[in-house]
Amino acid sequence: MQGELKQVADLALFAKIVQTGGISRCAADLGLERTTISRRLGSLEQTLGVKLLDRTPKHIAVTDAGRRCLEQCEILLESAANAQSLATIGAIITNKAPIVVGAPPDIIDRYLEPRFGSFESENPGVRIDRKPVTVWTEDAVESVDIGIALAPVTIASGWTNTIACIRQSIFAGIDYAAQHEPVRSPADLERHDCIVEASDRETHSWRFGRGDSVTTVSLRPKYTVSGLLEAREATLAGLGIARLPQYMCEPYLRSGRLVDLTPDIESAGREVIVISPRQRQRKTGTAALRMHLESAFKNQVF
Repeated sequence: MQGELKQVADLALFAKIVQTGGISRCAADLGLERTTISRRLGSLEQTLGVKLLDRTPKHIAVTDAGRRCLEQCEILLESAANAQSLATIGAIITNKAPIVVGAPPDIIDRYLEPRFGSFESENPGVRIDRKPVTVWTEDAVESVDIGIALAPVTIASGWTNTIACIRQSIFAGIDYAAQHEPVRSPADLERHDCIVEASDRETHSWRFGRGDSVTTVSLRPKYTVSGLLEAREATLAGLGIARLPQYMCEPYLRSGRLVDLTPDIESAGREVIVISPRQRQRKTGTAALRMHLESAFKNQVF
Protein backbone atom coordinates (compact mmCIF):
# COMPACT_ATOMS: atom_id res chain seq x y z
CA MET A 1 0.00 0.00 0.00
CA GLN A 2 2.79 2.40 0.91
CA GLY A 3 4.50 1.69 -2.43
CA GLU A 4 1.29 2.37 -4.32
CA LEU A 5 0.81 5.70 -2.55
CA LYS A 6 4.40 6.69 -3.36
CA GLN A 7 3.83 5.90 -7.04
CA VAL A 8 0.64 7.98 -7.07
CA ALA A 9 2.57 10.87 -5.51
CA ASP A 10 5.34 10.51 -8.09
CA LEU A 11 2.79 10.47 -10.90
CA ALA A 12 1.32 13.70 -9.55
CA LEU A 13 4.84 15.12 -9.41
CA PHE A 14 5.41 14.15 -13.05
CA ALA A 15 2.23 16.02 -14.04
CA LYS A 16 3.41 19.04 -12.06
CA ILE A 17 6.78 19.02 -13.85
CA VAL A 18 5.04 19.16 -17.23
CA GLN A 19 2.51 21.78 -16.15
CA THR A 20 5.18 24.11 -14.79
CA GLY A 21 7.53 23.58 -17.71
CA GLY A 22 10.48 21.88 -16.09
CA ILE A 23 12.13 20.42 -13.02
CA SER A 24 13.57 23.75 -11.82
CA ARG A 25 10.22 25.55 -11.97
CA CYS A 26 8.49 22.62 -10.33
CA ALA A 27 11.07 22.62 -7.54
CA ALA A 28 10.55 26.35 -6.97
CA ASP A 29 6.77 25.95 -6.84
CA LEU A 30 6.87 23.03 -4.40
CA GLY A 31 9.80 24.23 -2.31
CA LEU A 32 11.79 21.07 -2.99
CA GLU A 33 15.36 20.48 -4.12
CA ARG A 34 15.82 20.03 -7.84
CA THR A 35 17.83 16.86 -7.22
CA THR A 36 14.96 15.40 -5.19
CA ILE A 37 12.48 15.90 -8.01
CA SER A 38 14.92 14.56 -10.59
CA ARG A 39 15.55 11.46 -8.48
CA ARG A 40 11.82 10.80 -7.99
CA LEU A 41 11.17 11.20 -11.73
CA GLY A 42 13.96 8.77 -12.53
CA SER A 43 12.58 6.28 -10.02
CA LEU A 44 9.11 6.57 -11.55
CA GLU A 45 10.46 5.98 -15.06
CA GLN A 46 12.35 2.94 -13.83
CA THR A 47 9.24 1.55 -12.12
CA LEU A 48 7.08 2.06 -15.20
CA GLY A 49 9.78 0.84 -17.57
CA VAL A 50 9.33 3.78 -19.98
CA LYS A 51 10.89 7.18 -20.52
CA LEU A 52 8.40 9.94 -19.73
CA LEU A 53 10.45 13.02 -20.59
CA ASP A 54 13.27 13.88 -22.94
CA ARG A 55 15.37 16.36 -20.95
CA THR A 56 18.00 18.87 -22.04
CA PRO A 57 19.49 21.76 -20.03
CA LYS A 58 17.13 24.19 -21.79
CA HIS A 59 13.81 22.39 -22.10
CA ILE A 60 11.80 19.22 -21.66
CA ALA A 61 9.72 17.30 -24.18
CA VAL A 62 7.01 14.81 -23.29
CA THR A 63 7.51 11.43 -24.95
CA ASP A 64 4.62 9.48 -26.49
CA ALA A 65 4.55 7.23 -23.43
CA GLY A 66 4.73 10.31 -21.20
CA ARG A 67 1.78 11.94 -22.96
CA ARG A 68 -0.37 8.84 -22.50
CA CYS A 69 0.63 8.70 -18.84
CA LEU A 70 0.04 12.42 -18.39
CA GLU A 71 -3.53 12.21 -19.63
CA GLN A 72 -4.34 9.70 -16.91
CA CYS A 73 -2.39 11.69 -14.30
CA GLU A 74 -4.42 14.81 -15.01
CA ILE A 75 -7.69 12.94 -14.67
CA LEU A 76 -6.41 11.42 -11.42
CA LEU A 77 -5.52 14.87 -10.06
CA GLU A 78 -8.86 16.30 -11.15
CA SER A 79 -10.69 13.46 -9.42
CA ALA A 80 -8.67 14.05 -6.25
CA ALA A 81 -9.49 17.77 -6.32
CA ASN A 82 -13.18 17.00 -6.87
CA ALA A 83 -13.21 14.54 -3.97
CA GLN A 84 -11.57 17.07 -1.67
CA SER A 85 -14.07 19.77 -2.61
CA LEU A 86 -17.02 17.44 -2.20
CA ALA A 87 -15.83 16.43 1.22
CA THR A 88 -15.47 20.08 2.17
CA ILE A 89 -18.67 21.57 0.80
CA GLY A 90 -20.86 18.51 0.22
CA ALA A 91 -22.07 19.85 -3.10
CA ILE A 92 -21.79 19.16 -6.81
CA ILE A 93 -18.69 20.75 -8.24
CA THR A 94 -18.95 23.25 -11.06
CA ASN A 95 -16.27 25.30 -12.72
CA LYS A 96 -16.58 28.97 -11.91
CA ALA A 97 -14.56 29.63 -15.05
CA PRO A 98 -15.30 27.74 -18.28
CA ILE A 99 -12.79 25.59 -20.12
CA VAL A 100 -11.56 27.75 -23.00
CA VAL A 101 -11.14 25.86 -26.27
CA GLY A 102 -9.51 27.76 -29.12
CA ALA A 103 -9.89 26.72 -32.76
CA PRO A 104 -10.52 28.19 -36.22
CA PRO A 105 -14.17 29.30 -36.42
CA ASP A 106 -15.05 26.89 -39.22
CA ILE A 107 -13.49 23.97 -37.31
CA ILE A 108 -15.60 24.92 -34.26
CA ASP A 109 -18.82 25.09 -36.27
CA ARG A 110 -18.23 22.04 -38.44
CA TYR A 111 -16.41 19.55 -36.23
CA LEU A 112 -16.30 20.61 -32.58
CA GLU A 113 -19.83 21.77 -31.72
CA PRO A 114 -21.35 18.25 -31.75
CA ARG A 115 -18.51 17.01 -29.51
CA PHE A 116 -18.89 19.96 -27.14
CA GLY A 117 -22.62 19.35 -26.87
CA SER A 118 -22.24 15.70 -25.93
CA PHE A 119 -19.51 16.47 -23.38
CA GLU A 120 -21.52 19.24 -21.68
CA SER A 121 -24.56 16.95 -21.52
CA GLU A 122 -22.52 14.24 -19.82
CA ASN A 123 -20.75 16.75 -17.51
CA PRO A 124 -23.34 19.35 -16.43
CA GLY A 125 -20.86 20.95 -14.00
CA VAL A 126 -18.46 21.88 -16.81
CA ARG A 127 -18.88 24.78 -19.22
CA ILE A 128 -16.96 25.25 -22.48
CA ASP A 129 -16.06 28.65 -23.88
CA ARG A 130 -15.45 28.64 -27.64
CA LYS A 131 -12.65 30.99 -28.71
CA PRO A 132 -12.02 31.61 -32.44
CA VAL A 133 -8.29 31.39 -33.20
CA THR A 134 -6.95 31.49 -36.75
CA VAL A 135 -3.26 32.15 -36.08
CA TRP A 136 -1.52 30.25 -33.26
CA THR A 137 0.97 32.59 -31.59
CA GLU A 138 2.43 31.91 -28.14
CA ASP A 139 -0.03 34.44 -26.68
CA ALA A 140 -2.92 32.60 -28.31
CA VAL A 141 -1.71 29.30 -26.84
CA GLU A 142 -1.46 30.81 -23.36
CA SER A 143 -5.02 32.17 -23.61
CA VAL A 144 -6.72 28.76 -23.95
CA ASP A 145 -6.99 25.54 -21.98
CA ILE A 146 -7.15 23.38 -25.13
CA GLY A 147 -6.31 24.31 -28.69
CA ILE A 148 -7.39 22.66 -31.94
CA ALA A 149 -5.37 23.68 -34.98
CA LEU A 150 -4.53 22.69 -38.52
CA ALA A 151 -0.87 21.82 -39.03
CA PRO A 152 1.73 23.16 -39.12
CA VAL A 153 1.86 24.64 -35.60
CA THR A 154 5.04 25.24 -33.61
CA ILE A 155 4.68 26.06 -29.92
CA ALA A 156 7.15 26.35 -27.07
CA SER A 157 4.74 26.43 -24.13
CA GLY A 158 3.09 23.04 -24.33
CA TRP A 159 2.80 19.89 -26.41
CA THR A 160 0.76 18.70 -29.37
CA ASN A 161 -0.88 15.50 -30.57
CA THR A 162 -2.32 14.68 -33.99
CA ILE A 163 -5.94 13.54 -33.72
CA ALA A 164 -7.31 13.60 -37.29
CA CYS A 165 -6.59 14.56 -40.87
CA ILE A 166 -8.38 16.93 -43.26
CA ARG A 167 -8.57 16.19 -46.99
CA GLN A 168 -6.97 18.78 -49.24
CA SER A 169 -6.95 19.57 -52.92
CA ILE A 170 -5.59 22.18 -55.31
CA PHE A 171 -8.12 24.90 -56.11
CA ALA A 172 -8.34 27.79 -58.56
CA GLY A 173 -10.86 30.50 -59.34
CA ILE A 174 -13.14 29.80 -62.29
CA ASP A 175 -11.57 32.52 -64.48
CA TYR A 176 -8.02 31.44 -63.66
CA ALA A 177 -8.86 27.82 -64.46
CA ALA A 178 -10.36 28.81 -67.82
CA GLN A 179 -7.24 30.76 -68.80
CA HIS A 180 -4.63 28.16 -67.82
CA GLU A 181 -3.76 24.61 -68.77
CA PRO A 182 -5.50 21.78 -66.87
CA VAL A 183 -3.60 19.74 -64.30
CA ARG A 184 -3.20 16.17 -65.49
CA SER A 185 -0.32 15.26 -63.16
CA PRO A 186 1.33 16.87 -60.12
CA ALA A 187 4.24 18.00 -62.31
CA ASP A 188 1.88 20.33 -64.22
CA LEU A 189 1.52 22.46 -61.07
CA GLU A 190 5.02 23.87 -61.56
CA ARG A 191 3.71 26.00 -64.45
CA HIS A 192 1.03 27.68 -62.33
CA ASP A 193 1.01 30.73 -60.05
CA CYS A 194 1.10 29.15 -56.60
CA ILE A 195 -0.25 30.75 -53.43
CA VAL A 196 1.32 29.46 -50.20
CA GLU A 197 1.09 30.17 -46.48
CA ALA A 198 3.97 31.85 -44.70
CA SER A 199 3.79 29.31 -41.85
CA ASP A 200 3.68 26.23 -44.08
CA ARG A 201 6.73 24.03 -43.55
CA GLU A 202 6.21 22.83 -47.11
CA THR A 203 6.09 26.32 -48.63
CA HIS A 204 8.28 25.25 -51.53
CA SER A 205 6.82 21.79 -52.11
CA TRP A 206 3.46 20.03 -52.17
CA ARG A 207 3.09 16.30 -51.61
CA PHE A 208 0.63 13.95 -53.27
CA GLY A 209 -0.28 10.35 -52.54
CA ARG A 210 0.30 8.39 -49.35
CA GLY A 211 2.54 5.72 -47.89
CA ASP A 212 5.19 4.53 -50.30
CA SER A 213 3.54 6.24 -53.29
CA VAL A 214 4.29 9.90 -52.60
CA THR A 215 5.13 12.49 -55.25
CA THR A 216 6.68 15.78 -54.17
CA VAL A 217 6.35 18.82 -56.44
CA SER A 218 8.81 21.69 -56.00
CA LEU A 219 7.24 25.14 -56.26
CA ARG A 220 8.24 28.70 -56.98
CA PRO A 221 5.52 30.51 -55.02
CA LYS A 222 4.24 33.70 -56.60
CA TYR A 223 2.27 34.83 -53.54
CA THR A 224 2.75 34.24 -49.82
CA VAL A 225 -0.17 34.84 -47.46
CA SER A 226 -0.60 34.64 -43.71
CA GLY A 227 -3.08 31.77 -43.50
CA LEU A 228 -5.70 29.55 -45.08
CA LEU A 229 -8.45 32.17 -45.22
CA GLU A 230 -6.18 34.59 -47.04
CA ALA A 231 -5.11 31.81 -49.41
CA ARG A 232 -8.74 31.07 -50.23
CA GLU A 233 -9.55 34.75 -50.79
CA ALA A 234 -6.54 35.14 -53.08
CA THR A 235 -7.68 32.07 -55.02
CA LEU A 236 -11.22 33.43 -55.34
CA ALA A 237 -9.72 36.68 -56.64
CA GLY A 238 -8.04 34.74 -59.44
CA LEU A 239 -4.45 35.36 -58.35
CA GLY A 240 -3.41 31.72 -58.68
CA ILE A 241 -3.85 28.24 -57.25
CA ALA A 242 -3.70 27.14 -53.60
CA ARG A 243 -3.69 23.91 -51.62
CA LEU A 244 -6.73 24.15 -49.34
CA PRO A 245 -8.84 21.88 -47.13
CA GLN A 246 -11.81 20.63 -49.11
CA TYR A 247 -14.37 21.62 -46.48
CA MET A 248 -13.31 25.29 -46.81
CA CYS A 249 -14.07 25.30 -50.52
CA GLU A 250 -17.32 23.31 -50.75
CA PRO A 251 -19.69 26.34 -50.88
CA TYR A 252 -17.60 27.96 -53.62
CA LEU A 253 -17.44 24.73 -55.61
CA ARG A 254 -21.23 24.50 -55.51
CA SER A 255 -21.63 28.12 -56.60
CA GLY A 256 -19.09 27.69 -59.41
CA ARG A 257 -16.59 30.23 -58.12
CA LEU A 258 -13.84 27.66 -57.47
CA VAL A 259 -12.60 24.65 -59.42
CA ASP A 260 -10.86 21.57 -58.01
CA LEU A 261 -7.87 21.20 -60.31
CA THR A 262 -6.86 17.79 -58.97
CA PRO A 263 -10.03 15.76 -58.29
CA ASP A 264 -8.30 12.54 -59.34
CA ILE A 265 -4.95 13.25 -57.67
CA GLU A 266 -4.79 12.66 -53.91
CA SER A 267 -3.11 15.53 -52.08
CA ALA A 268 -1.43 14.81 -48.76
CA GLY A 269 -3.89 15.58 -45.96
CA ARG A 270 -3.53 18.35 -43.38
CA GLU A 271 -3.22 17.14 -39.79
CA VAL A 272 -5.64 18.27 -37.09
CA ILE A 273 -3.68 18.87 -33.89
CA VAL A 274 -4.78 19.21 -30.28
CA ILE A 275 -2.65 21.67 -28.31
CA SER A 276 -2.15 21.23 -24.58
CA PRO A 277 -0.72 24.48 -23.20
CA ARG A 278 1.66 24.34 -20.27
CA GLN A 279 -0.25 25.89 -17.38
CA ARG A 280 0.23 26.01 -13.64
CA GLN A 281 -3.45 25.36 -12.85
CA ARG A 282 -5.68 22.94 -14.75
CA LYS A 283 -9.40 23.57 -14.68
CA THR A 284 -11.60 20.66 -13.67
CA GLY A 285 -12.56 18.65 -16.72
CA THR A 286 -9.79 19.88 -19.05
CA ALA A 287 -8.02 16.53 -19.36
CA ALA A 288 -11.33 14.68 -19.70
CA LEU A 289 -12.47 17.06 -22.47
CA ARG A 290 -9.20 16.65 -24.35
CA MET A 291 -9.50 12.87 -24.19
CA HIS A 292 -13.17 13.14 -25.24
CA LEU A 293 -12.14 15.08 -28.36
CA GLU A 294 -9.29 12.73 -29.16
CA SER A 295 -11.62 9.73 -28.81
CA ALA A 296 -14.32 11.39 -30.92
CA PHE A 297 -11.93 12.10 -33.80
CA LYS A 298 -10.04 8.76 -33.54
CA ASN A 299 -7.56 9.69 -36.30
CA GLN A 300 -10.36 10.00 -38.84
CA VAL A 301 -9.86 11.56 -42.28
CA PHE A 302 -12.49 14.24 -42.94
